[in-house]
Amino acid sequence: MKLHSAHHRHSRAIALVGVLVIIGLLSMISLSLMYRINAAATSSATTLLSEQAWATALSGLDRATSVVSDPTRTSIGWMDNPTEFEHQLVYDDGSDKWYFSVFRQGNLESGDITYGVTDEASKLPLGLTNVIQMMAVPNMTLPVAEALADFVDADSISRDNGAEQETYDMLPVAYTIPNRQVSFLDELLLAHGVTAGHLYGEDANRNFKLDSNENDGELLSPPDNQDSALAGGLHRYFTLHSRDWNVTFANQPRIKINDPELDSSETELDEELIGFLQAKRTAEEPIESMVDLVGATITITEEGNINKEYSSGVTTENLPQLFETCTLNPNEILPGKVNINTAPANILAQIPGIDENLATTIVSTRTGISPENSRSIAWLLQTGIMSNDQFKQLERHLTARSLQFHVQVVGYGLPSGRFRRLEAIIDLIGETPRIIYLRDLTKLGVPYHFSAQPVSYTHLTLPTNREV
Repeated sequence: MKLHSAHHRHSRAIALVGVLVIIGLLSMISLSLMYRINAAATSSATTLLSEQAWATALSGLDRATSVVSDPTRTSIGWMDNPTEFEHQLVYDDGSDKWYFSVFRQGNLESGDITYGVTDEASKLPLGLTNVIQMMAVPNMTLPVAEALADFVDADSISRDNGAEQETYDMLPVAYTIPNRQVSFLDELLLAHGVTAGHLYGEDANRNFKLDSNENDGELLSPPDNQDSALAGGLHRYFTLHSRDWNVTFANQPRIKINDPELDSSETELDEELIGFLQAKRTAEEPIESMVDLVGATITITEEGNINKEYSSGVTTENLPQLFETCTLNPNEILPGKVNINTAPANILAQIPGIDENLATTIVSTRTGISPENSRSIAWLLQTGIMSNDQFKQLERHLTARSLQFHVQVVGYGLPSGRFRRLEAIIDLIGETPRIIYLRDLTKLGVPYHFSAQPVSYTHLTLPTNREV
């Protein structure tokens, strides 16, 4: 009996240990499941916050599209408009209030930000085969400029300091260069020797501000010259997206006054001008510049050897309307024109025929031009800041409007601090606006400090980056 009792107690002890082991295992499984559920919930919440930030940023992009599409807006309405672009509340989900801000580069030297967008026509059209043009960019070197030229030109002949396909074939991972014009500047990062510094200068995080690490020499990335100014790269000065549309502000086709098939009687032009244009067509003398119409006359020998003089009837005062309704260029799309109303002086000074003094005069004069007169480049003549000959030289390079816009927008939630940052290019050519470029820049970090109240961001320290 004693042996049986001892055996029974031993069995019960083993069973108890087994039960405890099972309970322990079940507890571990339960804890694991709870951890996974909690992790999944956290991940789901994080994903939700990320999507909310993304949707809020898209709201900012939609606002920017609406503003630049409004034909009644002047450039101030989209270049510097904190009322519509700074700290705009989208919605309140009970935990966070979600805002967006649309921002651009303000002062070119200090790198201050402004709430608005940048028109691409305020930059120079980039001719990537023009080495001399590229060498005007700060910190650009001849080998890099020539490598860029070889990257896009159609031939396989390497420049003295350049790099054609054979150079790329020797890389650990070879790739084929385009040998054509690229669609976006970031494609140039694949060119031999090209770095982000060549494209974006010292602005490593693309926030348009002079941050402490961008003014400390070689201490922290990126390398900089420690001159308290934000040196720019190709991205600041040049564009691949500046295109004008050869239509009126009402999106109606312009009258091609040199078109031999033009029926002038069907246009709304003044009868005196119609007669003059018909006489010029009879004489096979095309109009080379709108300025040539000002006070112009032509004498035609008609039947019976009768000489008849025709006058254009055009004065400097009605040139703006002529620029609006007529064109000398038969093409629908006019690439690479610079907006005389928005380009800064250092950009204007790079246009052939414009020196630094004239560029400064243009910038100072345009501040006094009425919105109505600013719709045409004719104000350059009407104000007397350049001669007819100067204007005729510059006419083909200039426009008075912008149809492509670079947008940076950040969507963020407070108090969580979650954010998403987007970059886009809006194109207004066509019946409806189009987003021709869209990229997520969130990993570059927050562009500035977010606050529940609008503040001056210039003097605030950037918070720790919270990527989503």
